[in-house]
Amino acid sequence: MMAYRTFFALLPALLLMACAAQDDDLTKFMNEADQSVVAPVEPLPQVQGFSPKQYNADGLLHDPFMPRKAVVQNTNQPDLKRPKEPLEAYPLEGLKFVGVLSKKNSMFATIQTSDNMIYQVAPGSHLGENFGVVTALAENRQTSKYELKIKETIQDPVSGEWSEQMTTLELQEHQ
Repeated sequence: MMAYRTFFALLPALLLMACAAQDDDLTKFMNEADQSVVAPVEPLPQVQGFSPKQYNADGLLHDPFMPRKAVVQNTNQPDLKRPKEPLEAYPLEGLKFVGVLSKKNSMFATIQTSDNMIYQVAPGSHLGENFGVVTALAENRQTSKYELKIKETIQDPVSGEWSEQMTTLELQEHQ
């Protein structure tokens, strides 16, 4: 039993001596590694301090639990409270200008929807999903076709500003 105790007491010393023989390889590797190191990495930039703001109920700061409302001052904004006309339920791309009618010195365009319904429109009528309003119904002298001029009002999704664009529908030939 005494022999086992002696063996276990000497075992760590024997293992350390075996490692000492390989110490030369380790030292050689470390010296070579120091020479092959590239330029040092630039230090990280200083972190700027954070100054917390305290919410106060007297309205000086925005309530974090209420959505913010965009304040947009734009004269192109359409009347959002106006009752919608039937053709405003259809995208402009799904509407066809199929005819022209004349009644008591007034001209009307006939519009066919994607579900084959026919509507009459005149300047001032609204159509399309982008707040389109008919501005003119006239014959194009170059093509000899009737055209329906439409002014659409579109809101930019990022800035919230409204802009206008003109679109033209030409009279479709019957097929």
